[in-house]
Amino acid sequence: MRTVTRLAVRVRAFRLNSRHMSTPVQPQQILLVDDDAGAIRLLGGLLANVAALRFATNGRDALRLAHEVVPDLILLDAEMPGMSGFALLKALKADTQFADVPVIFITSHTEAGFEVSALEMGAVDFIAKPFRSSLVLARVRLHLRMKRMADGLRRGAAIDSLTGVASRRMFDQSLAREWLQARRSGDPLSLLSIDVDHFKSYNQRYGRQQGDECLRQVAAALVSACRRPADIVARYDGQAFMMLLPQTARLGAEHIGRRVLDGVQALDISHEESLPTGYVSVSVGIAFHDDQSKPKNDEAGLTAEDLLAAASQALGLAKRAGRARAKLRDITDTDGPERPQDSSAPALTQQA
Repeated sequence: MRTVTRLAVRVRAFRLNSRHMSTPVQPQQILLVDDDAGAIRLLGGLLANVAALRFATNGRDALRLAHEVVPDLILLDAEMPGMSGFALLKALKADTQFADVPVIFITSHTEAGFEVSALEMGAVDFIAKPFRSSLVLARVRLHLRMKRMADGLRRGAAIDSLTGVASRRMFDQSLAREWLQARRSGDPLSLLSIDVDHFKSYNQRYGRQQGDECLRQVAAALVSACRRPADIVARYDGQAFMMLLPQTARLGAEHIGRRVLDGVQALDISHEESLPTGYVSVSVGIAFHDDQSKPKNDEAGLTAEDLLAAASQALGLAKRAGRARAKLRDITDTDGPERPQDSSAPALTQQA
C-alpha cells in the first residue's frame, strides 16, 4: 500500500523579489538627508553603530539612493534648497514601495502648525535642531524596532503558514502587478489553477494531520516544478493552489503543467478513494495570454480577473474530464462556451 512519503527537502521559500525572500537578518538601512554637511557628519557619527548609513545632501540624490536600496528609516531635513523636505516627503509617499518607510523630520521649526502639516503628509516624528544625542538615539532605535516588527508581520501575511508558499493575499497582489507589467511590456503571462483531487474524502479517511502533511508535500512538488525565480506558487484556498508564470507563453505553461502532474504523482501518496488512480493527484487548469491569443475586439479591456476566470474554467474542464489531468484555455475564450483546446495546443492528460 502506498503511504505518505516524507520529502527530504522542505518547501523552499517562494521567490517574488528580494524584500519577500527568506534571508538572514540584514542590517537595517538609514538614509540621512540634509544639505548641511556638518549635520550629516554629526548624525553619521552618532548612528554609525545603529544601522547601515547612506547620505544625501539634496532631494534628487535622496530619491535616487532610496530607489537603489529601500531604507528602513529616513532622517530628513525640512528645509533644503531645490527640492524641500516637504516636497521629498510627498514624492516618497506617492511611491508604494516607500509607503511603509518611516520618515523623521529634522527641523528648527517648533510651531504646532508645522508639525501637524508634516504628520498629515506622512512623517512619523520630529527631532528639533539643535538636537540632543540621547534623544536622537532613542527615537531612531524606537522607529527601527517598530519597522522591523512591521516587516515581520508583513512577511507573515505574505506566506501561508501551513505550506510555506505564498499566501492568498500575496498572490492577489502579485497577479495584479504581473498583469500590469505584462500589458505594458507585451510579454506573455500564464496562470495555473491547481486543485488536489478528492481532498475532502482524503481528510475524512486519513485525518486532518495527515491531510496537512499531504498539502505540504503537494506544495513542495509544485515549487519543484517551477523553473525560474520569478515563478510564484501560492496556496489559494484549502486544497487549491495557484502558480503564476511571468513571461511564459502557452507552450511553456503546458510544460510546467506536465511537471506538476508528474511531480505530484511521484509523491506516491496513497488515497484509496481517489479512483481510478488510488493515489493523491491534482487537476490543473492552465490559462494564458500570449502573442497567439485569439484577437478580440475589446482585448484592451481584458483584466487580471479574466486570466483568473480562464484558469478556473480550464480547471473545471480538467475535473469533468476525469481529474488527474490538465486542460488549457486562452484568456480570450472566457466569454465563450467551454471547450478543449484544438490540436495546436492539446489538452494534457496524466496517465494513471
